[in-house]
Amino acid sequence: MQIHSRHSRSFRTISLSLLSASGLLLGGLALRADESRSRGSASPLEVTQEKRADESSDEDYVPATKAELRRRLNRIQYDVTQNAATEPAFRNAYWNNKKTGEYHCIVCDKPLFDSKTKFKSGTGWPSFYLPIEKDAVGYQTDYKMIYPRTEVHCKRCKAHLGHLFDDGPAPSGKRFCMNSASMKFVEAKFESKK
Repeated sequence: MQIHSRHSRSFRTISLSLLSASGLLLGGLALRADESRSRGSASPLEVTQEKRADESSDEDYVPATKAELRRRLNRIQYDVTQNAATEPAFRNAYWNNKKTGEYHCIVCDKPLFDSKTKFKSGTGWPSFYLPIEKDAVGYQTDYKMIYPRTEVHCKRCKAHLGHLFDDGPAPSGKRFCMNSASMKFVEAKFESKK
C-alpha cells in the first residue's frame, strides 16, 4: 500500500511538472505568434495621443503604503488593484457609463482612458480601444489562466487595471477590458456659451 502511495505521489509530481512546463512552452509560442501577427500593424500605443501638457510628472509621485491603501480603498478596489482580482461583470460602476469624461487610476489619479475611446463590448466591464496617452498604462504577461494573457496596469503606481485583448474595434483592434474598481470617473465640465 505504501509503495502504491509513493508511486502515486511521484506520478502526480511528474504530471504537474510536465503540465507547468507545457504551459510555459505554449505561453512562449503564443507570445511569439502574437508578436509575429502584430508586426506590420500599429501597436495600440503607436496610435494614442502624445503626453498631455497638463499631466503632472510621474517623478513627483509618492506611492501610498499598503496600509494607506487599505484605509482609503474599499475591499473590491483594494483586491482588484493590489491583488489582481476581477470584479463581477455587469455589476460594476462603469460597464454601462455613457457620460463624457476621463477614467483615472483609483490609486494615484493618473488619467488612463478617455470616454471617447470607450465602446460597448458586451462583456460587462468597461472596455476601451486606446489608453488616453502613450505612457498611461503598462503591460505584463499574466499566466493565471491556462493560457497567457496581457495584464494592464497603471504605468505610474502599477495598480492592476484589467487585461488587453485583440478583439477590439479600429483604429487599434485592441480591447482594454478594465475593472471599474480600479478607476474613478471624472466627468467633463462643459462651459456654457454666452
